[in-house]
Amino acid sequence: MKILSVDDKAENLYMLEALLRGHGHEVDSASNGVDALRLAERGNYDVIISDILMPRMDGFQLCREVKKDQRLRRVPFIFYTATYTDPRDASFALSLGADRFLVKPIEPEIFIQAIDEVFAADRSVRIPTSEPGEDEAVYLKEYNARLVSKLEKKMLDLEQANRALEADIEQREKAEADRAKLERQLRRAQKMEAIGTLAGGIAHDFNNVLAGIVGFAELARHDSGDPAAVRSHIDDVMAAAERARDLVRQILAFSSQQEQARQPVSLQRCLDEVLRLLRATIPTTVEIISDFESGTPAILADPTQIHQIVTNLVTNAWHAIGEHAGRIQVGIRAFRVDEDFARTHPDLRPGRYVRLTFTDNGCGMDSHTLERIFEPFFTTKETGRGTGLGLAMVHGIVKASDGAVSVYSEVGQGTTFHLYFPAIDLEVPSADPIEEPRVDGRGQRVLFIDDEQILASLGARFLSRLGYEPVAETDPVAALDRFAAEPFDAVVTDLTMPQLSGLDVVRRLHQMRPGLPVLLTTGFSANLGDERAHALGFSELLIKPYTMQTLGAALKRAFAAVGQ
Repeated sequence: MKILSVDDKAENLYMLEALLRGHGHEVDSASNGVDALRLAERGNYDVIISDILMPRMDGFQLCREVKKDQRLRRVPFIFYTATYTDPRDASFALSLGADRFLVKPIEPEIFIQAIDEVFAADRSVRIPTSEPGEDEAVYLKEYNARLVSKLEKKMLDLEQANRALEADIEQREKAEADRAKLERQLRRAQKMEAIGTLAGGIAHDFNNVLAGIVGFAELARHDSGDPAAVRSHIDDVMAAAERARDLVRQILAFSSQQEQARQPVSLQRCLDEVLRLLRATIPTTVEIISDFESGTPAILADPTQIHQIVTNLVTNAWHAIGEHAGRIQVGIRAFRVDEDFARTHPDLRPGRYVRLTFTDNGCGMDSHTLERIFEPFFTTKETGRGTGLGLAMVHGIVKASDGAVSVYSEVGQGTTFHLYFPAIDLEVPSADPIEEPRVDGRGQRVLFIDDEQILASLGARFLSRLGYEPVAETDPVAALDRFAAEPFDAVVTDLTMPQLSGLDVVRRLHQMRPGLPVLLTTGFSANLGDERAHALGFSELLIKPYTMQTLGAALKRAFAAVGQ
């Protein structure tokens, strides 16, 4: 048989064509009634099979047009639809001259049998007895009723599908939020694990710094009669103190639970810092070799996360070496990914990268272990030596940086990790900020508040050297009383103090004198930066320890902001 199939959905036409051709029939297809009618007028079809709801001309209209045509009216017409609402649909279809009304889905054997029966039946039975024009009003009324009913059913189905889609989206969003929460917990847990690893190195560095401070201070005391020697010793004390300050800032940044923005990073600089700490932790029987190519470009990353990566991979290499003497080699190279390399590494695109490599001559891993190393909580270490979080975090951090990780390992031969980070052309900020020039005051009175007596005295001495008239207070309540009784041009206050905090102090000061320059000093605050400090009413934020030049420059900016 030659059959014309009509449906606006391509997948339905494809399935119907496959079924009919599989039973030896010739099939032509159309996606709407207009195209189907045009094909029917040109072709010689044995059966027409049509859906109902279609654009341009629906199945009801197509059936009516076919039955109006003297050449086509004897062609058997079958409705095959999924939008079935009630028996009146079938009755209306048959009243138009249709031979069968079949509802999807239907078994293929039953469908083919229905076609055969329709084709073999007496063709005169299903031809309308009255001319279409005789009862046009009746037809239009019933047609509109059927069409509205089917459209309402379609809208109801769409509404239900939309509700299901909304529920699915809500579930996906919740799952995504839960996943993000677990990732944050995972990062914090791995960070704490890494801090534990670094603890020995931190203690080692601090003891070295303190030894330098104490030793050079003692030499300065002994050489008090030699000003040049005393100045040299004090310069060494300052250098050691600045090293201690930098070390504290690194640890505070590393332990912070807040995500840091990615920034241009020099991998060599990051690795120099963390490898120095790890060197004090790892036994001397394990050699750490740095092989850094000069001139490698910067990458866009969070320096704290780079510290985590290095700490984890070097520690894993050490554990893989165990009690034996061994070697850990850390390398940095510029690397260009070409089309061939990108095809074998789907996470990478052709372009410039920086490759960070960790190679050890430890115990190595078998293929089964290699397949699972990036799974969270998977570990081959004994209880107490690892959580199984480290490599999962390494993989997550590198992938979030648009990079990739590859691993090669053989049992008894060792392991090599290659980490690829996209290279950037941005300049890496200098690790050592340029010291601002010393700025002298003009005799302005400054109230300095800090509950630590030694810091209050130091602040007063700094201010005197800078040309200001200082008044130091260790009690914030007494300081406010003094401010109310005496004239002051500015206030410098600590953040954390008994009775009143620096936030309480600035609020009360501005109640007494709006616009007063108030500078905030603090040793540590995870949630307080320059922008937040300004929003709270402070003119400047100084993180301890600060230098006399830094204090002077901050006061100059604060006075300039109010026109003094």
